[in-house]
Amino acid sequence: MNNLRKLKFNKLKSTKMKKLTTIIIFIFFSGIMFAQETGPTWEGLIKQKEKSDADITNPKKSSNPKTWIKRADTYFNIHTFVLGGLYKGMPAKGNGFQNAEFIFKKPGKIMKEGNYEVWVYNRKKLYFTNGVLDHWEQTEFIDKDALKKSAEALLKAIELDSKGNLKNKSTTKDLNEMVKNSIINSAITKYTAKDYDNAYKLMNYGYKLCQLPKHPSDTSYNLKQIQYFEGVIAYNAKKYDLAKKHFEQSIKENYQPGISYHYLADSYAASGDSTTSIAKIKEGFEKYPDEEQLIIDLINYYMLRNEQDKAVEYIDLAIQKNADNPSYYSAKAAIFDNKTDEIAKIYDKNMEEAYEMKKKAFQNRNNSKLKAEYQKKRDGFVSKALEQVNLMDENIAKAEKLYNQSLELNPDFFNAAYNIGRLYLKRNELKAKHADWLLKVYINKDFKKSEKFENAAKEDLKTAAQKFENALKIKPEDRDLLKVLKRIYFKLHEKENEQRIIDKLNSLGAESESID
Repeated sequence: MNNLRKLKFNKLKSTKMKKLTTIIIFIFFSGIMFAQETGPTWEGLIKQKEKSDADITNPKKSSNPKTWIKRADTYFNIHTFVLGGLYKGMPAKGNGFQNAEFIFKKPGKIMKEGNYEVWVYNRKKLYFTNGVLDHWEQTEFIDKDALKKSAEALLKAIELDSKGNLKNKSTTKDLNEMVKNSIINSAITKYTAKDYDNAYKLMNYGYKLCQLPKHPSDTSYNLKQIQYFEGVIAYNAKKYDLAKKHFEQSIKENYQPGISYHYLADSYAASGDSTTSIAKIKEGFEKYPDEEQLIIDLINYYMLRNEQDKAVEYIDLAIQKNADNPSYYSAKAAIFDNKTDEIAKIYDKNMEEAYEMKKKAFQNRNNSKLKAEYQKKRDGFVSKALEQVNLMDENIAKAEKLYNQSLELNPDFFNAAYNIGRLYLKRNELKAKHADWLLKVYINKDFKKSEKFENAAKEDLKTAAQKFENALKIKPEDRDLLKVLKRIYFKLHEKENEQRIIDKLNSLGAESESID
């Protein structure tokens, strides 16, 4: 039927994969936040900056670690001066002392931008939704790179400290904790904004700072974690060779090793090395069989290779690990769904052979022996074709059950709802075809048997319409689906429903007739 979408295999993804971002954001929002210092002033920080910039050009002062420690502190104060104390989720008002109005006083102006209530202050804007801080923007800077320069200065101070005592001082650890956490948080902010190049650069500073001594209470981030984050950022930046190095290191350090194998394999695949990619997936699965994403990788691999039995084996394993992922049931349904296409081909071949035997029997109608032999062969092929019809029913029943399981978990899963309609349309086409073949392959036509299949085909077409209507409730403006329904109602002679669908299509306006 024209406009009917072909069943397409979409690579599976774990519902748990999103947790990577969730984890990062959670750490970002639960990380230590530092209230704005009351001592420095904007003008005072400008003077401190100018002095620091001059000091590092002085040969004597620039070789002194204290110069750089002071610079790190100055630039960190510049970084936090305007936005210090803010955190996502901060209430605009109320909640004791922890609210924007108490800390920053009333804004100079309040305005609306889309869904946000924007509080405008000198040098910053705060964006609230439903009285809660969503994000913020600094509008005036002493130095936009202040945080990066603070990190560079701290690392330089440690480098110049020939005795190695500076890094162990409590004050150095205090400063390092503040700079490190802030720069990692900034890297995460860049990452979530998909500014991967700057995110990686900032995270690399975080990695270097994580190597310095710290207080026992400084537990927000650790070296292995930041190294892994660098890999994730490099992967998203499509710097796959760099990503490989990070994930290999994560595997070696046993930090998130299962998911690191996935990213490592995907980095090889993205680089064009599919052989190493599947080798890494299998290696990872052997070591970490509970890693859901590696199971998904194996499912995707075997489905793309059309090794359906192996794919089902891993889908069942994935369902054991996470029975609440609707995509797994849909993927398994797709395997039975796809089998019906192969069944239809075998059916066609058998009925074509049956028709050939019928013709040969007619050609040898004067030779009773040969005629009987060809009629027997014809009946054998018809019997085999009927087996395929029954097998089609069995596979459709399995597929429908699995698609329905997907819909139970996610009632808005359009592809599952749509594909159930497709199943009944397939069965309609095969049974209608069988009714025609039964009249074609027999000289003495069995109209009753043919009519039985015609009626069954008509019932399947009605059911297909019902199932497609269910899918339409999920996507009421899906043009392809509307066009399929229009043709079904035309075939069923349901003029009222056909006109309803035509009116809906017309209400959507003109569109190219091209179909996906």
